[in-house]
Amino acid sequence: MKPFILQIAFFLASFLLVFYPRNYLLHSDRFLQKSLSSQDDISLYFDHAQPMDSVFCLLEKKGLSMNSEIFNWARRLSGWKSVPKGHYLVSNNSSLDQLLEKLGRGLQDPISLTILPGKNIESIIEQLDRQSLYGVNDFLEVLNDETWLSEINSNTTRVLGQLYPETYSVYWTDKPKTIIGRLISESTKALSNFIDGDPFTSSQWEEIIIMASIIEWEYRFEEEKKRIGGLYWNRLNKNMRLQADPTVNFALGERRRLLYEDYNFEHPYNTYQINGLPPGPITNPSYSSLEAAANPESHEYLYMVASPNGTHKFSTSYEDHLKASKIWRDWIQEQYRIKKQLEQSSF
Repeated sequence: MKPFILQIAFFLASFLLVFYPRNYLLHSDRFLQKSLSSQDDISLYFDHAQPMDSVFCLLEKKGLSMNSEIFNWARRLSGWKSVPKGHYLVSNNSSLDQLLEKLGRGLQDPISLTILPGKNIESIIEQLDRQSLYGVNDFLEVLNDETWLSEINSNTTRVLGQLYPETYSVYWTDKPKTIIGRLISESTKALSNFIDGDPFTSSQWEEIIIMASIIEWEYRFEEEKKRIGGLYWNRLNKNMRLQADPTVNFALGERRRLLYEDYNFEHPYNTYQINGLPPGPITNPSYSSLEAAANPESHEYLYMVASPNGTHKFSTSYEDHLKASKIWRDWIQEQYRIKKQLEQSSF
């Protein structure tokens, strides 16, 4: 009996020597703590399902120092054979079995998706393309889907102004309709702070978005926004043309210093040529621009022009505006003269 008991004891000891350390590594977070070469999480992006046995090589390339035998043993023990498409963070505060279960179940980690204000459709789509599984054409298709847009209180003309600038927590695999719908929903929430009741029961909400989009391109300093908003509404209330330079830039398709002939460019968005507001927004306005359009400063200003210090000079009369415009033109000419003089002296 003694030899048999010794054999059993030897077997148990061998089993414990082999199994216990591996079992400890499987459930302990210290294994990944030691394996990660830095404290930063590792991001994995899969645009399609991946076999689980390929994950080790990817982790190794991203700086994970792990014994492949231990990983493969744990992988086989877990029973997970593939990883669904998505974005996953590998952190050093989880155990190996938790990591494998997370990957196997497709428990994605969200990403931060940032939409900046004052952008055109092309720029916003490029941002979405860089931060999403889906590409430019996928988002273009959604933004041109008039039927779907009408279901969420939008259309192809005004949707640009509803792509609310913010940093969102989304999943990398979220579909374009999910993302665009989220942006429009946030825009509606922002508008609801300035319009009583349902913002879609009148044209007021659309006018605010259009005006806010013009203010977004016009302002140079945040404190000027509400004053600019007041000036534009004053002009419209007196049946004056808006004559907003940003709308001319939009009509031309580029943002640059405007020339005299640009103001005569015939286009439905050129407010030097049309009466009232343009048909739709020219960019995606920020919250403060929406606020400036909805709650503008009360004053009598009707004119403004850029000034040498970077702000705007506001005027109530055309005569004062002409004087301020001359100061601005003279300053510009002086800058050109100084630039030309420097260029000549460099030769």
